[in-house]
Amino acid sequence: MQAAFNSLENSMSEIVKYGATFKWLHWFIGIVVILMLIFGRSLESLPLSEREQIIMGHSGLGTIVLLLMLLRWGWRLTHEPPGALETMTVFQTRASKIMHWTLYVLLLLQPVFGIFQAMFITDYQVIAFGVIDYSGLAAADEGMEKIFHVLHGVTATVISVLVIGHIGAAFYHHFHQKDSVMKRMIPFGKP
Repeated sequence: MQAAFNSLENSMSEIVKYGATFKWLHWFIGIVVILMLIFGRSLESLPLSEREQIIMGHSGLGTIVLLLMLLRWGWRLTHEPPGALETMTVFQTRASKIMHWTLYVLLLLQPVFGIFQAMFITDYQVIAFGVIDYSGLAAADEGMEKIFHVLHGVTATVISVLVIGHIGAAFYHHFHQKDSVMKRMIPFGKP
């Protein structure tokens, strides 16, 4: 039994890149989240009729992000990621883990806050994909809508900062440290 455990432990430490499923989840979620962060900021400045139409797509994409993040959490908890590279300092390794887990938590909370905001919205109905009537899940409540609106906005700001930091760290590793941190997450890349 101990030999099997040691073999498993050795094979985990030899993982040098992320698997294809994890990479595609990373990139698809990342692109959708970045687009939602960019276009979500302008929603409040739109006339109500335009905002109402765009929010249907926004809520649909948020629902997709929530479902994919649940899948990604499950995948991450059952698949060992590559270890830190030798070029990474203890600080970089810790910062990387903190950033990743913070993003995981916030990318789950963000759509939940959005759904709760939609549940209590007073100006219009939010029906994701034209099918999921989030506004019909609770009675309209301006106070609760404002609470979740603020939480959704603050979380979006924190996610924006973390995404910029994440991208900056990837470029730092690629161009300054010249290691394989970025290469092992590119879908067709070789570490």
